[in-house]
Amino acid sequence: MARVEDLWVRKDRTRTPVYGKGMRYRAEWTPPGENKHRKSFATKAAAMDFLAEQVTGINRGTYVAKRRKVLLADYADTWQKNQLHQRQSSRGQIAPKFKHYILPSFGHRALDAIQRADVQEAVGEWSATLAPSTVKVTYGYLASMYKAAVLDGVVAVSPCVGIRLPTVEDVAVVPLRTETVQELADRIWRPYRPMVVFCAATGLRSSELRGLTWDRVDFDASMISVDRQLVGNNSSAPEWGPLKTKSSRRRIHVGAQTMQLLKDLREGPQGAGDVVFHSSGRAIMRGTAGEAWRDVRKKVAGLGDGWHELRHYHASQLISGGMSVVAVAHRLGHKDATETLKTYAHLWPSDDTRAAALTDGLISLVAHDLPMTGPESPQ
Repeated sequence: MARVEDLWVRKDRTRTPVYGKGMRYRAEWTPPGENKHRKSFATKAAAMDFLAEQVTGINRGTYVAKRRKVLLADYADTWQKNQLHQRQSSRGQIAPKFKHYILPSFGHRALDAIQRADVQEAVGEWSATLAPSTVKVTYGYLASMYKAAVLDGVVAVSPCVGIRLPTVEDVAVVPLRTETVQELADRIWRPYRPMVVFCAATGLRSSELRGLTWDRVDFDASMISVDRQLVGNNSSAPEWGPLKTKSSRRRIHVGAQTMQLLKDLREGPQGAGDVVFHSSGRAIMRGTAGEAWRDVRKKVAGLGDGWHELRHYHASQLISGGMSVVAVAHRLGHKDATETLKTYAHLWPSDDTRAAALTDGLISLVAHDLPMTGPESPQ
């Protein structure tokens, strides 16, 4: 840590000032682990004020030596390439947020020129057209990038501090009715109909469903193994990646009618990469699955936003059948029972009626004590 004594101002004795006409005072300071730095000023007061800022930065650990200006767009590109810990599907969601929202707001500006007020203004602009949840995710990517920039020493501090975000309202899940799911299975594009039936019966995530391969189907035990998911965009040469969480790795039982569906599919044409569900031999990618869902929404009233609605439907059937929260969590591959309750607690039958029955009549009044017309206190 530099000491104040190490930082000083002296009158510049050089006949021709280094930093231009009128520069009469030069500040000199030595940051920890670096050589001596110098900067000239016209007045002693300006030099002293500048040194005070350097001391404060060094003492707080926010000191950043003078560097070449870095555009946010350039650093954002580097930051995205370094997100190796993210799943491929997650990285695929980061890029559009930068392309459509963050870069149009800040991409042309230097990374260290953006202030907290600028970030708050951008959040306000995003909120005018985006859902609160999308604004929150977009801002989260920007804040994470700036956190990395501070660690890399590119900026001294992050402007993503104390930003007010729009409130994300918790909307209770409203499961599809069985008749709606049946109509969905009857009217969606033909290659996707087995997917609807299987997803309703197993509750798999879309990427798990589309990535299921025959070597993960145990016909003898009537079980399937879920240990990977479909990633990428190449339908003729599908790729697989890790699941959403470690808890997503599971083996689940499949009912007799659903197993018969798999046996029938096994006898038919096979898909690329040995996937169970395919369209004309090609694996079904996220985009095409979404397109099929959007098309059938025009035909079937009451459908939600996507394939996740079938997962909600499956969960609702398990809950109405009396399964415990732990069993439902395992079946769905949730991180823990808390995640399950957070999403579906309102679907479990209320214990309030049972509580009333358990306590009703335990304490009673003698019949001749009614009505209560006597004195308020003993005589």
